Amino acid sequence: MAGTCPKCDSSVTHLVLETLLIKGRPRDAPSYNGVSFLCPSCDCVLGAGFDPLAVKNDIVEEMMERLRKG
Repeated sequence: MAGTCPKCDSSVTHLVLETLLIKGRPRDAPSYNGVSFLCPSCDCVLGAGFDPLAVKNDIVEEMMERLRKG
């Protein structure tokens, strides 16, 4: 079931992903890779969140590092 864009009222049957950096507060807080979900018609930001592929890769890298250390 497709939704509609709140800006242009077009039917949203797919999204355009754009990478971004999620920064915490204060300035020295960790940063994370994220994605924004854009309307394919007008590029309105419909949402944002953590990049699931980056999270998966970070977990795999950390696990491999811990396995190497023993």
